[in-house]
Amino acid sequence: MSGSTSDQAYQGIRQMFVRGEFQPGQRVSQSKLARQLGCSTVPVVEALRRLESEGLLVKQARKMAKVRALSAADMEGLYLLREGLEAITARLAAQRINDEQAAELERLARVYEESWKTESDADVAIHRHIARCAGCPLLSEELERLMLIERTAGRPTHDAAIRPGLAHIHRALVQAIVDRDADSAEYLMKKHVQNGYQAVMREFADER
Repeated sequence: MSGSTSDQAYQGIRQMFVRGEFQPGQRVSQSKLARQLGCSTVPVVEALRRLESEGLLVKQARKMAKVRALSAADMEGLYLLREGLEAITARLAAQRINDEQAAELERLARVYEESWKTESDADVAIHRHIARCAGCPLLSEELERLMLIERTAGRPTHDAAIRPGLAHIHRALVQAIVDRDADSAEYLMKKHVQNGYQAVMREFADER
C-alpha cells in the first residue's frame, strides 16, 4: 500500500462526509467503498482508521465501523470545545485580519443574509473564513474536524424559528471583526456558539 493511495482513499471518503452522503449510525462497508473509489480494501481500511481517530467513525465488532451518532452528552462536549476554540479564533481574527480578508468576510456575510431562510453552507463558510483569518492552522484544522462531526453525526441544521436571531448575531460578529474589535468579537462568538448549543438541546428535548 502506497502512502499516496491511502491518502487518496482518505480524502475520497472524507469528501463523502463533507457532501453529507453518510447518516448517523450508518454502517460503513469497506468493500463498497473500495468499489466506489476504484481501489483495494487495504487503503480503505487505513483511511477508515484515520477517520475513526478523528471521531467521525466508531469501531464495532468484527472490524465493522459505523458513522458516529452524537448523544446529548456528546453534543455538550462538542459545543464546549467549539465555544473555547471559536472565541479564540474570533479574537485572533479581529487582531490579524487584513483588508482583503475583511472584504471577503463581508461578502460571505451578505451571502448568509440572503440565504438564512433556506438550507445553506453559508454559515459554515463564515466560520471557516474567520478561522483562516486567525492565522493559526492548527485551530482551523480542529474546528473543521468538529464542524464536520457535528454536521454528520449531530444536528446539521437549526430550527427555522431561531434563524433570524442567528442572522442578527452573525451581522454583529462580522462587524466586530471588520472593526478590529477583539473583545466584542470574542464575546459575540461565544454567545453565538452558546445559542447554537441551546437550540440543539431543545431539539434533543423535543425528540423525547
